[in-house]
Amino acid sequence: MNAQIHKPEWQRIEVWLLGVAIVAAVLLVLAPRASDFDRALSSRASETTLSAPAAVPRTDGLPFTALDVVQYFSTVLERSAEKGAGGAMVFANAAATYPEDRWHIAISVERKSVVVEFVFSGDYGMSLAREFFESPLFQREESEQLYDMLAHAQNSPVKRLARFTVSMTHRETSEQQNLVLRFTPPNAA
Repeated sequence: MNAQIHKPEWQRIEVWLLGVAIVAAVLLVLAPRASDFDRALSSRASETTLSAPAAVPRTDGLPFTALDVVQYFSTVLERSAEKGAGGAMVFANAAATYPEDRWHIAISVERKSVVVEFVFSGDYGMSLAREFFESPLFQREESEQLYDMLAHAQNSPVKRLARFTVSMTHRETSEQQNLVLRFTPPNAA
């Protein structure tokens, strides 16, 4: 009997779907995706005819960029940032059921500084800030200095470290807390 054996239809569809899934996974891993922050910076640069350093705020001299901070939070929070006011990239949990579960993190560039602002109502927001202090962006000694500054944050401390200067302000009301970190290159005026 020379009759050709055919696979059932469901097996042919299964193989086809498996192939599509593999191609999709490869594209997700290998295809570089520009974040909103990249697009915001590149569109700001293309909208003007000035040279790049004047058109796009630079953070030369810092060991990390605002984009590095955005990528850190994207990884930790497992979500993408959204564009906020003034070109800031924002992570927020505004739809939380309970006020103490609400938090908001905004990353922006001001002059030569990277600014990270935490606004939160409960303990989770402060935990996010503390985890940020321990991120791979900082060396161990820098993390320890950030914790020390947090203990005295109401006094708006400023510390000059080897790789950057950091200022911290912390305001607290009965409804929420606001913690702002400003990282400036060590040689900036």
